[in-house]
Amino acid sequence: MVFASYEFIFWFFPFVFAGYFLLSKFESFKFQHFFLVLSSLVFYAWFNVSYLWIILSSILINYLISKWMNSSSDQRSRKFIFILGIAFNIFLLGYYKYYDFFADNFNSLFGTSYTLKYILLPLGISFITFQQIAFLLSSYRNEWRNSDFLRYCLCVLFFPHLIAGPIVLYSELMPQFGDNKRRFINWENIASGFYIFVLGLFKKIVIADTLAVWANNGFDNMGNIGFFAAWATALAYTLQIYFDFSGYSEMAIGLAKMLNIDLPANFKSPYKARNIGEFWRRWHITLSRALSEFIYKPLGGNRKGEYRTYLNIGITFFISGFWHGASWLFIIWGVLHGFASIIHRIWTKTGFKMNHYVAVLITFLFINFTWVIFRATSMEQAIRILKAMVIPKSFDVMQIGLLYYDGIMNLPTILCTLIILATLLTLLIIVFKATNALELAAIFKVNNLTVWKTSVALFVSIICLGRSSVFIYFNF
Repeated sequence: MVFASYEFIFWFFPFVFAGYFLLSKFESFKFQHFFLVLSSLVFYAWFNVSYLWIILSSILINYLISKWMNSSSDQRSRKFIFILGIAFNIFLLGYYKYYDFFADNFNSLFGTSYTLKYILLPLGISFITFQQIAFLLSSYRNEWRNSDFLRYCLCVLFFPHLIAGPIVLYSELMPQFGDNKRRFINWENIASGFYIFVLGLFKKIVIADTLAVWANNGFDNMGNIGFFAAWATALAYTLQIYFDFSGYSEMAIGLAKMLNIDLPANFKSPYKARNIGEFWRRWHITLSRALSEFIYKPLGGNRKGEYRTYLNIGITFFISGFWHGASWLFIIWGVLHGFASIIHRIWTKTGFKMNHYVAVLITFLFINFTWVIFRATSMEQAIRILKAMVIPKSFDVMQIGLLYYDGIMNLPTILCTLIILATLLTLLIIVFKATNALELAAIFKVNNLTVWKTSVALFVSIICLGRSSVFIYFNF
């Protein structure tokens, strides 16, 4: 089940919403907490019930590890148990996500014949792993020593952030579930949350899924792609992943808000960034925080000299790329971002200032080029697109129109070309200039204008629901 589906919008969430607040009539929090945990398990099992045992076993083992760690007063023993817990989570993630990658590469290097298992990746396992590592870290730091099992399950399983984040710290989420004022209906939060949710839904269904058709056609179906079509393809994916992930993030925040829970911001107009460091402070904010807390800082951060800092940045971004998927293309993407981050750090030490608009343009072009590698299914495919963008063999602008075809409409090529160009230009203006959804939510007021905008966006999104696909970050 995905947020952008008939089942979720018309059945699952209304049922959860009604049940959660009806249970507020009981004095104890546990009824509401148990109901949310059970609902979240249904939400997860909807994708593949056979993998439910994996997430439940992982939760139980991590909870027992935290209890074991907190029962020890010896710091060395606590550290050993903490490392053991981290190793367990990495092993679990490594087996399900990376076994075939390592086996295939080992076979190629050494001529062995390890059998590939073609394991179906459990949905959200990367995010769930980081979520549980965050809990172990909180326990290790003595932030939570007496958490009960039900509340821990709720922290990990809370369905708005379960599959693709945001990655929430235990200390951020649990106090909210223990706040008595948040147990009851808050119409202001419902209105604001619904507004954010609808904006995210519109971004995903109407914008991102339209761009997906053009990006997919460019990457997969155009062997002799020319200059203009290659740029249109790259920009289509750059904008698709922007609206897909920002749409998901806003839907998650909106859903939690309607239940009186505030999730941390995960997306703040990243294409407005003036450098790669700022980009990562705006894109997938909670992942950047997790990578910093779990990898960069334990490696020494910037505390052990300049060259060690560069090495730590490189390692962190290498792991970031590999975390996204078991592919050399993801690793290359991560390494390139690490290299750009090091270059930016060196640049800042020179004291030179770059024009704001030039800095934004350079940053965006780098991101646009590296998204091609991120999206491609093979290095050959990535090189084909990138080569056409910089060393073109064809300048046929009408080739852009061929990206439009989606099996439903058969419009003249020139009209398709104009539609794509106009759409890409409009969306670029929006991502560079428009107020983002969270900024709009901060000034949100119920009035005729917001009711009208929300109603139109919801109506158009519902009409387009039938063609929806899963969110891009569900694949990671």
